[in-house]
This record gives sequence, structure tokens and C-alpha cells, in this order.
Amino acid sequence: MDKIQITKKQAEQFNRMLYFLTRINKYYMTPAQIEKKGEKMYGLDSHEVLEMAYENIQAEAKHAVKGIKQIVINAPSKTT
Repeated sequence: MDKIQITKKQAEQFNRMLYFLTRINKYYMTPAQIEKKGEKMYGLDSHEVLEMAYENIQAEAKHAVKGIKQIVINAPSKTT
């Protein structure tokens, strides 16, 4: 498998995406945890806490991919 060269900007973008995905994975409660602990922790019913968490996750994801363009990887051409 060939190595793919990326620019410094692409590396920074990748690291930013990795940071936000790790943050989402590590710091957000699961729906089951929200149902169990949400009302006690935030003083809101679990439905409301779940809705707010979903909106926060969407905002984090939007921030993670801001300004990033898809990288097109060309398949090696076949010679016959």
C-alpha cells in the first residue's frame, strides 16, 4: 500500500477532527446515562437533556469539519 502525503493544513484539520470526535466520545453521556442521571445532574427531564446533548454534538461536529474539503484519492491507473 502506498503512503499518502498530506499537507500541514490537512494534518491540522485531521487533528482537529480527531480532537472533537474524541471529545464527543469521551465527554457525552449515552442516552441510557441521560435517562438515569440527567434530571438529577441538570434539573431537567431526560428528554430535554437528551435534546440539548444532541444539539451540542451537532455543534461540535460542525466545528470539527469547518473549512475541510474532501480529499480525492485517485486510484492508480491500470496499464494494459
